[in-house]
Amino acid sequence: MRIAVTGRPGVGKTTLCLKVYEALKDKLNIRGFITKEVREKGVRIGFKLIDLKSGEEAWLAKVGYSSPFKVGKYGVIVESIDRFAEKIEGYADADLIILDEIGPMELKSRKFVEAVESILDRDNLLFTIHLKSQHPLLKRIRSEFEVITLTEENRDAIAEEIVRRFAHDR
Repeated sequence: MRIAVTGRPGVGKTTLCLKVYEALKDKLNIRGFITKEVREKGVRIGFKLIDLKSGEEAWLAKVGYSSPFKVGKYGVIVESIDRFAEKIEGYADADLIILDEIGPMELKSRKFVEAVESILDRDNLLFTIHLKSQHPLLKRIRSEFEVITLTEENRDAIAEEIVRRFAHDR
């Protein structure tokens, strides 16, 4: 089972990944990461990568960060993405791999793209993917995975369905 969840920003893709992780972490060996927005005084200042198993955090992108790689107002911290990409290669023992998100920031890292490509033939993958990006990796995922578009109306039911499906697959 290979599922890619997409939807507009803020619809709940990361929350869905956390719900799946929390529901199944005691039943399955789950590896992966989420991408969480960071706010100061109600204003989004960037994003952090958070390892699901260890809780390790690293800045993904930040307002004001000087980087040759920009996405909107954010400077992308490719070194952090590269470090998380190296972890993906160590997920061989995982029953389920969750990657939130495969989007424009993460795709600035060649190591990340290669690491994701290296696991695409596996089963039991849950990715969140950028809604509109036409990056070749995302095109491949859209063609090979079941793609579910998350909305405010379906997000709770979709989370429950994904939990059921991955739990049942065991």
